[in-house]
Amino acid sequence: MQAKASLANLMRVAHTLDVVSIVNADRSVREALTDMVFSAGYVPEPFESADEFLKSGRRLITSCLIADMQSSVMSGFELFHHLAASGGAIPTILLTDNSEDDMRRVLQAGLQFLSKPFQRSELLACVRSQIMNRNYSL
Repeated sequence: MQAKASLANLMRVAHTLDVVSIVNADRSVREALTDMVFSAGYVPEPFESADEFLKSGRRLITSCLIADMQSSVMSGFELFHHLAASGGAIPTILLTDNSEDDMRRVLQAGLQFLSKPFQRSELLACVRSQIMNRNYSL
């Protein structure tokens, strides 16, 4: 009976943790973002590409998505629109290098973004904001 109670408690806790999926082709950036997210108490799910994220089935449990605008195959912006078009939009933070085209598209879409380079505190404030807005709208 004790084991069942412990398992039930573990499952209850697991369902209260916020998963932050990270899509970035640059391994060192992906690892740094993963460490930042983990150190703030979230569950990081790193992915090398948008395709890997989409095939993983993890979007159903993702509370917040961090994606790079400069991906060669599917940018973070394209990933967001793909999710929205399929009815599975996720609160998203796009990482941009401040190119005029990227900034214009992000601003027109009204999406949350961070300009590179950014501070850890800026990223975590954006993640908290996105998760709070998500939870409030549920």
